[in-house]
Amino acid sequence: MLDFIGKWKDKIADYVDTRVQLVKLEVVERVSQVLSFFTFTIICVLLLMPILLFAGMGGAEFIAEAIDSRGGGYLIMAGIYLVLLLILYAGRKFFIKKFEGLFIGVMTDNNDDEEEEPN
Repeated sequence: MLDFIGKWKDKIADYVDTRVQLVKLEVVERVSQVLSFFTFTIICVLLLMPILLFAGMGGAEFIAEAIDSRGGGYLIMAGIYLVLLLILYAGRKFFIKKFEGLFIGVMTDNNDDEEEEPN
């Protein structure tokens, strides 16, 4: 009888150890997904910044030629950026909710190849 209990005790201990390892792997997977998402976002932002810079300079030069004032062209372009910033600030709650949903989606994303357990 004690041999039977000892075997079950070992099996339960192995099961608990396996479940702990599974939870650790799931945490590692989620953290790697989040870090990958943030790395991708940072790369996109770093690529977007020079695009906006050169587009702004090009737009300012275009406006400068149209109004025949280089300083005025750059001031108008700065004003356009300021208006865009104000619009972004006014809609900050919307954008925060979108990014919040995106972040939650990254954190809770289930793989398509995983099968759901029947209830």
